[in-house]
Amino acid sequence: MTVDADGRTSPKLAIACGGVVAAHAAVVLLGWWQQWPLFTQPPAGFIPMAPTTAAAFLLLVAVVVIRTRFSSPGGRLVARGTAGLVLLLAAFALAARLAGSALDPDAAIRVTTATLGRVPLGVMSPVTAAAVLLLALALVLLTFKRPAIRAAAAPLATLPTLAGTVVALGYGYGTPLLYGSSTIPVALPTGLSLLLIGAAVLAMAGPHAWPLRHLRGQSTRARLLRAFLPATIVIVVATGFIEARIGTLAGTDRVLFSTWLAIVAAAAIALLVGRIAQRIGGELDAALAERRRAEERYRRLFEHDLAGVGSVSLDGRFLACNPAFARILGYDSPEDLLAHDAGAIYLHAEDRPAVLARLREAGRLMSFENRLRRKDGREVWVLANMALVPGESGEQVIESTLVDITERKQLEQQLWQSQKMDALGSLAGGVAHDFNNVLTAILGYADLVLLDLPADSPHRKDLDEISRAAQRAGDLTRQLLTFSRRQPIEPRVLNLNDVVADTDKMLRRLIGQEVQLVTVLAPTLGTIRADPSQVHQVLLNLAVNARDAMPDGGTLTIETHEVDIDGGYAQEHVDAQPGAYVLLAVSDTGTGMDAATRARVFEPFFTTKEKGKGTGLGLATVYGIVRQHGGHISLYSEIGRGTTFKVYLPRAQASAEPERRRRPAEARGGTETILLVEDEAPVRDFVASALKRAGYQVLAAADGDEALRLEATSHEQIDLLLSDGMMSGIRVPEMVAEFRKRRPDTRVLLMSGYAQEAFIRQGLMVAGGAFLQKPFTAAGLVAKVREVLDAIF
Repeated sequence: MTVDADGRTSPKLAIACGGVVAAHAAVVLLGWWQQWPLFTQPPAGFIPMAPTTAAAFLLLVAVVVIRTRFSSPGGRLVARGTAGLVLLLAAFALAARLAGSALDPDAAIRVTTATLGRVPLGVMSPVTAAAVLLLALALVLLTFKRPAIRAAAAPLATLPTLAGTVVALGYGYGTPLLYGSSTIPVALPTGLSLLLIGAAVLAMAGPHAWPLRHLRGQSTRARLLRAFLPATIVIVVATGFIEARIGTLAGTDRVLFSTWLAIVAAAAIALLVGRIAQRIGGELDAALAERRRAEERYRRLFEHDLAGVGSVSLDGRFLACNPAFARILGYDSPEDLLAHDAGAIYLHAEDRPAVLARLREAGRLMSFENRLRRKDGREVWVLANMALVPGESGEQVIESTLVDITERKQLEQQLWQSQKMDALGSLAGGVAHDFNNVLTAILGYADLVLLDLPADSPHRKDLDEISRAAQRAGDLTRQLLTFSRRQPIEPRVLNLNDVVADTDKMLRRLIGQEVQLVTVLAPTLGTIRADPSQVHQVLLNLAVNARDAMPDGGTLTIETHEVDIDGGYAQEHVDAQPGAYVLLAVSDTGTGMDAATRARVFEPFFTTKEKGKGTGLGLATVYGIVRQHGGHISLYSEIGRGTTFKVYLPRAQASAEPERRRRPAEARGGTETILLVEDEAPVRDFVASALKRAGYQVLAAADGDEALRLEATSHEQIDLLLSDGMMSGIRVPEMVAEFRKRRPDTRVLLMSGYAQEAFIRQGLMVAGGAFLQKPFTAAGLVAKVREVLDAIF
C-alpha cells in the first residue's frame, strides 16, 4: 500500500470497498421507496437495513471518494462537511434510540409501521448508529494534514470494523445478535457494510497507523503476526461455523463431535505452527548464522585493519579500539590505551574541546587532519573520520577512524621547503641579473674614467673606491647566483680528502684557537666531479657557521665517507636521488638550532646574527652549490648539543684530474665591425665606448628589430654580433638565427647577468656562440671580444 505526498494511501482498496457498500445502499433505498415486500414484510429471522442507515452509508462512501480523489483544500473542506453531516445523523439516531429524543431522523423518513417481533422495521439500530458515528468521526480526522490528528482515525475505524465482523459471524453461526430482545438488531447487510467501510478507512489511514503498523516490515513480530493471525482467524471461524451449523446433525453424539472437532482444530493449529515455525525459524537461523559470519568478518577487519578504529565517550573515556588505533598512538596494546584518558592523546589541551565543538555542530568530520600525541610524547599526524553515534545505553559516543599520515606530512613539508627554495632561487637569480646590469655600468664607467685620468690625479683614489665597492657588490650577486644555481662552474674530477687537506691550515686560522678541529677522512674515498673553488667555498662556509655557533669554544669535526642513498631515503627526502655519493659531514658542539631556524636556515639573507655581523648568504650559497652539483644537503640539530650538516655529492667513475691553470686573455683591441644589441642604455653606452676606445667600429641597437634594421642598411662586413642574452619583448635565439641567415660568417658573443649554465638549461644559448658574464670591466670586455674574434672554428 503506497502513500502519496498528501498522506493519502492508494485509493484502489478504499474505492472498491466503497463501491460495494454504495451499490447495496442504493438498492436498499430503492426497495424502501418501491415498498418491496422483502423490506416491508421480511421473512422470519431477517431484518432489512434501515433507509437512514443506507443514506448514511452513501454519504460515507461519498466522503471516501472525495478524500481519495481530491486533495485540494476545497476537496478536503467538502469531505469534512459531508462527514460532519453523517456525524449529526448518527448522533441524533443514537440519542433517539437511547434517550427517546424527539429529533429522530428515522421518524422523519419512516416508510412502514411494520415490526419484527418487538422491534420496528426501517429504524436504525443503536449499535449501527454508534458504529456510523465512529466512522464519520474517523473520516473527519482524515481530512486534516497534521499526522498527529490523522493517526487517531485508524483506532476509531477499528471498532466499527470489529462490530461488523461480530455481526456477520453471528449470522454465519445461525445466532444473530439481539434477535428476540427489545433492542433493534443489526441487519446482516449492515454488518457487512460496516466491515467494508471500516476497511476503507483503515486503508486510507495507511500502513503506518495502528493496528496495521504491527503487520508491516521484516521484524520477527510482524512476520509472525502476518503468518499466524490470518490462519488463526480462519481456523477459529471455521471451527465455530462447523460446530454451529453441522454439530446439530450429530444428535446425541454432539459432545463426541465437539471433541473430535477440537482435536482436528488443535491438529490443524499444530500443523500450521510447525510449518510456520520451520519456515520462519529456518530464516531466523540463516539470519543468525549470517550475522555471526558478518560479526566474525568485522572482528577480523577490526583486529587486522591498517587503519585505527576506536570509540570514545564524550567525557573522554576510551570504550574500544583495535590494535592499529593503539599502535598509531604508540601504545603496546588496546588494553594499554583503554586505561588512559582521551585527553592524553591531544598535543595541546585546547585541541580536544575545539574538535568536540566542531563535531557537535556538524555531527561528523570527514578527512579531518589532526595532530595527536603518542605515548612517548612525539607528535603524530592522523587523517581522521569522526562521527557522533548513539551508544549501547543511548548516550552519544564518538566513533573514529585514524590513518597515520605523519610520513606524508613530513614529505609535504620537505616538498614545500624545496619549492620555496626554488622560488627564492628564481627570485634571487632575477635580482642578481638586474643588479649585474647596473654593476656593469658602474664598473665600466669607473674603468673608462680611470683610463682618461693622469696617474697623479686626486680623483683616482675615489674611483678606485667606487670600483672596489662595485666588485664587492658583484661578489654578493655571485653568491645569489650560486644560491639560484646560475653561477658558472668549472667542474673536474677531484678527491674530497684532498680538498679538506688543502684547506686545513686556512680552517685552523679561520676558526681560532678556542675551537678544536678534528678531521676523520675515509682511507679510500671515491672521486666527485665538482668545481674545486666552490667545494672549498662549501667547506669554508660550513666551518664559519660552526665557529659562530660555538662562541665559547668547542669541537669542529669534518668527516668524509662513501655512502649509498637507497629508494627509501629518497622517498623521505624529496630533493635526494638514489645512487652512490661521497659524504662530507661537518659537525659542531655549539648552541644548536630550534625547529623554526632549521626551516629557514638555507634561505638567502636569513641570519640569526646581530645586525651588521652577517649577510645571511653563507648557508644559502652552500645550498646552491650543492644543488648545482646534483647533490643533496641535510642537517640535524639539537638545542644545546650542536649541529651536523651532511653534504652528499654524486660519486664519479674516474680518477682525480690535475688542476688546469688558464693564462689570462690579453686585452688587445682591433679594427673589426661589431653590432652591439643591449636594451639597458647605460650598459649599451659603456660597452660601445669601451669598444670604440679599443679601435673597433660599433653599430649600437636597443633591441632585436633595430639590430636587424641596422644589418639591412649596413654595407660593411659585420664581424661580431655582441648581444645581451635576455631582453624584454624579444627572444634572442630567434633574433640570432635570423641574423645568421643573412650573415652566416658573423661570430656571436652573448653577455648576461645570468650564468651560462642557466642559459643552456633554458634553451637560450645559441649554437656556436660565446658567453661573457656580467659584470665586467672594460679590459675584460675587450679581452673577451678579441678572444672570440681570434678563435679558430
